[in-house]
Amino acid sequence: MSLEQILEQASTARPGYELAAFREAGLPVYVLTLRVLTLEQKPLGPIDEGVLRAVQAGLTAPEQLVSFLGLSANVLNPVLAGLTTTEQVNYSRAVGESAAKVTLTAKGRTTLVELSTTRPQERTVRVCFDALTKQLLFISPEQLFKPRELKEMGFVEVPVGQAKRPEVEDISLQDFDRFLQLQRTGLEEKRELLAIRRVERRELHFLGCVMAFYRSQANRNEVDVAFWREDGPALEHENRFRAVGGPELVGAKLLTTENTLLVPTPQAQPIENGGQVPSTPAVPVTSAERQPSPAVEVDDPQTVQSVLCHEHPALLRRALLKSRKRLLIISPWIRHQVVNWEFMASLEALLRANVTVHIGYGLDEGDGAAKGAPGQSKVAITERAEKDLRGLEGKYKNFHLIYVGNTHRKLLVSDDQFAVTTSFNWLSFRGDPKDKPRDEYGEVFRKSSQVEKRYQAGLALLEDGYRGAGSSVAARQGSVGRKAG
Repeated sequence: MSLEQILEQASTARPGYELAAFREAGLPVYVLTLRVLTLEQKPLGPIDEGVLRAVQAGLTAPEQLVSFLGLSANVLNPVLAGLTTTEQVNYSRAVGESAAKVTLTAKGRTTLVELSTTRPQERTVRVCFDALTKQLLFISPEQLFKPRELKEMGFVEVPVGQAKRPEVEDISLQDFDRFLQLQRTGLEEKRELLAIRRVERRELHFLGCVMAFYRSQANRNEVDVAFWREDGPALEHENRFRAVGGPELVGAKLLTTENTLLVPTPQAQPIENGGQVPSTPAVPVTSAERQPSPAVEVDDPQTVQSVLCHEHPALLRRALLKSRKRLLIISPWIRHQVVNWEFMASLEALLRANVTVHIGYGLDEGDGAAKGAPGQSKVAITERAEKDLRGLEGKYKNFHLIYVGNTHRKLLVSDDQFAVTTSFNWLSFRGDPKDKPRDEYGEVFRKSSQVEKRYQAGLALLEDGYRGAGSSVAARQGSVGRKAG
């Protein structure tokens, strides 16, 4: 669901309550690195099977096995050593005998019947553990936001209160065993959990959500907080959050007077791994400033957001990872330093998922370069970036790389979730906060009608070109919405 769809449902979800405010937020999730011991069952290799069957048939001397199987001693000896280690065979010499013999064990006979072998293995596994519900989440860590990314987007970190950090005993062995089965690397491979030895590392990440503030219409001092995700309300998170005193931690008590409405500021202090409680500032607004309808009242202040230079890259990453139907990027210049392997991998993943992607770029180099205009003397796209992008264009019909020729527009649109109009060059500037400070400014639009308006405007530019007065490129080419060869 989009933000607008969530708010529409949330505004009528609780009879007797009004939706007083909302914030886009992140539910706390620990990414745990666990050291585990498993019993793994793997198919029996052909050489191992041949040796076991030969021993079963009565060949007990290594020389006999070498002759029968046609293997050299250099090949056979490591195989026998491995079968001995896994207790498939015994290789020993009895008292009074001059030579050692190879005999089949009970485990070896079972292995021949099942044509598979088991062995314990210790390894590390990364899992996602919900900090509020204390349950494993069957999602990839790549679906979560890091604290820095959450802050760059202006989302609120949902606090965990004084809840202790997760330990081995907090993890359900039944759920973890199910997780292991889902992580099988092959259809024939099975893993049985023997033990979770220890938690080696804990990293606090966040799962995107909408935090909704409800106020009782009968008792204005009664305020509650709910969470909505893309698949609907997160009731268990709401109950656990209430149990740890969460509503007060996020400033819900500011709603307990008749004439105030909570509109939290974009900044939120980070949660420490030790579970310290952040203070989330909020700005009270008088009742005279409220809109008559709850849906409108929570929509207007939040549908437009200002973003500065270092906040742009997170929006681009989000669009590359989260777009489900369409993605549009317009950037005058494209550089391989930005359109790198990570960008290309994310872009191709979208294309494989049938997301329609448009990328428009290019300032005409003719007149501008001749006159020495600095803005137009740069190459529109570097050779490496063009080669990579054209390669994708040849593979996917849903990818459109379009040379405009006279655009200085910078636009990013992801589905109907958000659109960004800005001075930031999406595909030629990294925007790293560690670099020299640079003034860039943009606005994020989240209302679906505003997003659609900017998407259609971007498509019109790519399809028809810019036809403003004095457009020499349009006059020479007839249409600048062409693809570069």
